Amino acid sequence: MPDHRPAAAAGPVVAAGAPVVAVLRFEVPEAAWSDFAAAGERVVAALAAQRGFRTARLGRSVDEPGAWLLVTEWAGPGAWRRALSAFDVRCELTPTLVWAQDAPGAFEVLYERDADGPAYSHGSALAPDAAVIAPGAGVRTGARAGGDDGVWSLDAR
Repeated sequence: MPDHRPAAAAGPVVAAGAPVVAVLRFEVPEAAWSDFAAAGERVVAALAAQRGFRTARLGRSVDEPGAWLLVTEWAGPGAWRRALSAFDVRCELTPTLVWAQDAPGAFEVLYERDADGPAYSHGSALAPDAAVIAPGAGVRTGARAGGDDGVWSLDAR
């Protein structure tokens, strides 16, 4: 017998590669609200010109108007990182960072659903050892390889 359930009820679509949502929080003094809003529009325009850009929203809290938020979505972590290194993005974003709050800001999307569309499940792009080792780093072991030339032998656990 054929399955007549709506596609969304059949379970999430498994998609390759997780998109990234980047969240920047700001605490902006009242005297700077107007200038910050204009600067935020320029930041969004610069980000929107980058490859892998999906969407952006600049908003502020309805309860605490000094609390602002910039939320962007990217095709993946590489697109987000490349966008941040673009010259025009740095020129527009850097002046706003004086009000940025120090907090984790990039999140991989593992599950998503829009109001009218199917659900999507994304696999994680994080390396299995992402929480314990940084890119390009290793665990120093024993003595230096090759003597005193400053090169360490790395154990890529």
